[in-house]
Amino acid sequence: MVMLRRGIRRVLPARDRWHSLQEYALGEANQEQFRLLRARDTTVTATIASGSTAPKSIDWTSWESKISNREVVKCLKDFHAQQSTLLDAVIAEDHLSAVKKQTQGWELFDASITSCEKSVEKSADILKNGARALWISFQNPPISLLSQSEWLDADQYWQAFVEKHHFYHNHLASAVEDPESKEYDQKQKSDLIKKWETFDGRGTTRQNNKLLYQRPSYEYYDVYRGPLVEHMIFYLTKTGGDARFFPQNLPVQWFAEIYDARFKIYNVLQRRKRQAHEATLAREMHHDFHPHDLDHDGEAHFGKLIARESAVTELTAARLMGNFVLFSDAYIPVQSGSAFYKAIQSDGGKGVFYSLGSDVHCLFYKPAGEALAMPDPSDCMKSLMTHATMTGVRFEAGYAAALEAFAEVLESRKEGLSGSWFTAPGESSREAFMRRLKKSDPAFGIYEAYAEEHKERWASAKALTMDEAMKEMPEIERKYQLEVSEYDSVMFGISEEFSGGSKLEHEKLSKLADVGELQVLLDSGAYVAVEGGSVVKDSAAVVKSAADFESQRDKAVDSIMSAKSAMDKKK
Repeated sequence: MVMLRRGIRRVLPARDRWHSLQEYALGEANQEQFRLLRARDTTVTATIASGSTAPKSIDWTSWESKISNREVVKCLKDFHAQQSTLLDAVIAEDHLSAVKKQTQGWELFDASITSCEKSVEKSADILKNGARALWISFQNPPISLLSQSEWLDADQYWQAFVEKHHFYHNHLASAVEDPESKEYDQKQKSDLIKKWETFDGRGTTRQNNKLLYQRPSYEYYDVYRGPLVEHMIFYLTKTGGDARFFPQNLPVQWFAEIYDARFKIYNVLQRRKRQAHEATLAREMHHDFHPHDLDHDGEAHFGKLIARESAVTELTAARLMGNFVLFSDAYIPVQSGSAFYKAIQSDGGKGVFYSLGSDVHCLFYKPAGEALAMPDPSDCMKSLMTHATMTGVRFEAGYAAALEAFAEVLESRKEGLSGSWFTAPGESSREAFMRRLKKSDPAFGIYEAYAEEHKERWASAKALTMDEAMKEMPEIERKYQLEVSEYDSVMFGISEEFSGGSKLEHEKLSKLADVGELQVLLDSGAYVAVEGGSVVKDSAAVVKSAADFESQRDKAVDSIMSAKSAMDKKK
């Protein structure tokens, strides 16, 4: 090791040679830095010098006295002696003379150098040709400015350039096809139209609007049906207008409101999805009111969802029309004792009760003073949710968020209609409804007949005293409760949107009861049965109630369908 260290010292330059550079250090700051550098060098030199002394020999006698296992000490001593002898033999050899004696194998080294020199020359040629090609490509004019003119016939480079951009070589069967023939051009055009039809499928041969941003909005909505439904619902809710006047481009502010409402709903749906996903550790989970496969089943699913909501709206309107509550927004409808008490509390009983006939199971209270103002959609939605909660029924979180967003958009009409969201100044709700209803609507005749009868009923309405009204309330409330119980029969028996699902759910309950799982679901809260405002926990009672409902539903539907409406009487 000492010889190796001395050899290194001979190869490396002497340290004291650079000490003379101090005279070039100008300024106090530079001289101070140079002084510190020399001090560090002195420290390094002293450290190296301190390690040049020969290492101490190992006192094996001392170690034999300390270690009781003499065999281990003997093995260590022999190994140390063997390694020391081996290292001394390596250091004693003359490596320089051994290298000089090695004269074979240098021709391989010389051949490698020659090969590398040739590779460098080829790389230089490749670099030169690549730079030339890049320069030519950069100087090329755009494809739109090229044409099959005479100068191309004399310039093979430009001719190949045009053909390269015009034809696809991997689609070219040069043995049987002529790229310059009219047949080949027709084939290329027909293949392009075929691919376009496969993607677009709208029978157009115009290829100048292939990109989506180049399409007019009606073609965009034709490709993406989801945004069409979303934007159309927002437009109709926001303006109360007609779908025939749907604008080609919505205002930018409306798009912002659409995104805001959408993200509010998805915030609720995603939170519920996360809770269910973490609780069940399911491999796959989808949002509420969404199909399992959104890409393939989304359009059909949301179509059914819209049809279901439409059926619910029609059934709700029919329920209100049954007792002429629809369009009677200037009065408070009273069908129960609690409603009677709340009505007289609105003005201390100073108003007047009206009756529209003995066949109308409802009284109408008109408070004293000014006419009742049109309630806001948000207030109506909150009242509905409060009533549902107090009666033991709760909306699903996603559905409640959608209702809230719908009410907010509906209420935003007031900004453009002088504070009104439904009626124009001096217009009744009946007139506003009929004005917006299309004559092509299948139910237009029903609503028209109801509006006329509603007007006639109120023209012959009878005012009641407080005592007369209180005397009629028990019979009205009894008939009202009967209507409530029969309404489910109508909804699940007449409506096609609910009848099929009702039968499937009844069969599902029966199967769960047969295998004994229904009681477990009721106890865990996964299923909740409500009757008369109270929760039912007995599975046998739930199954019996469902069976009784199925048996009585058809009878109720037959009796209701046999009744004659005002429209039937006119026929």
